[in-house]
Amino acid sequence: MDDDPRLSIQNLSSAGASTRARRYGRAVDTAPRSTTVDESPMTVAARMLEVAGLTAERLVSDAEAQAKSLIVSAQAEADAIQQASRTEASQVATDMARAKEQQADDLRRARDAALTDLNAEKAALDTRISELRQVESRFREHLRLHLSEQLSMLDNP
Repeated sequence: MDDDPRLSIQNLSSAGASTRARRYGRAVDTAPRSTTVDESPMTVAARMLEVAGLTAERLVSDAEAQAKSLIVSAQAEADAIQQASRTEASQVATDMARAKEQQADDLRRARDAALTDLNAEKAALDTRISELRQVESRFREHLRLHLSEQLSMLDNP
């Protein structure tokens, strides 16, 4: 066995059968074996380190895959939230513009109604002023005639 601990995982069996790893292109069996008297404690320790390294690599690989999956999922969710926010903001802007236009229309109608009422009232007041001027003119004429009569009676006793 090489002493280099860098191994890459080639195939992991989910049933727990033999596990193969590749070290610099050479397949290495990493399935658990029962130790016999022929194997020295150094060999057993080296195998344990090798299996631990492979397990660590597999765990790191699984964690990286899960992290990538979480990142993709989070990005998709963020994109969906961003799109929903944009859609909602657009809807709010449309609603506000519609409400503003409705208020402007209501104000125009109220202004037009008030102007119509004021014009009608002005016309009525103009008519009343004209009538009062006619009454004043008749009254002055009547008063002049009356004063003339009174003066003529004083001049002609």
